[in-house]
Amino acid sequence: MEKKYVPIAVSLDSVKESGCPYCGYRSGTTPISGGGTAIFTCGECGKTCAILTEGVTKSRIGFGDYYPELQEHPRKGIPSHGTPDKRPDGGGEFFHSRGIGLDSCNCFVCGTDIRDKKANMYLNNIAAFVQCKEAGERVVAMFKRGARLDYRDFEPDRVQVKIGACDKHLPNLQRLDELTKDGILTQEMVEEAIG
Repeated sequence: MEKKYVPIAVSLDSVKESGCPYCGYRSGTTPISGGGTAIFTCGECGKTCAILTEGVTKSRIGFGDYYPELQEHPRKGIPSHGTPDKRPDGGGEFFHSRGIGLDSCNCFVCGTDIRDKKANMYLNNIAAFVQCKEAGERVVAMFKRGARLDYRDFEPDRVQVKIGACDKHLPNLQRLDELTKDGILTQEMVEEAIG
């Protein structure tokens, strides 16, 4: 039986270096922050802690009536880890589409940034999660146009590639979404979707 944990408070600098104080993973969510405190939930182990900015020594956000005080990071000196750069056994890249939406982008078939004759700002698009930044760069390279990497330093393990389509080429984007429903993208799929 796993021992119940009590949320602790660690410094922001220590989390940047060593990741989650429980497992070392470098990414997670911060559903609430304020007063120099951010509540962090790890994206790997799911445990929660308080992250304190410089000069703050006690969490300003409580866990019930408990406000943890700053302590040394339990993994001090051990570098954080993230999602590994893995590829599917049969080739291609892992590619998990979030479905079709709208975003500011270019069409992956014709290159236009105009959705239709009314010159709408947003084109149809797929936003898909990939393994890591390097994998995302390889996915973008599969497209001649219309694909871009959405990478943020503060979310290094939630990397997306965004692929756009004008209204005329929406069926091509729908075909790409259909071809990648199993979570893998290959160069052949890109070429088939472009037509």
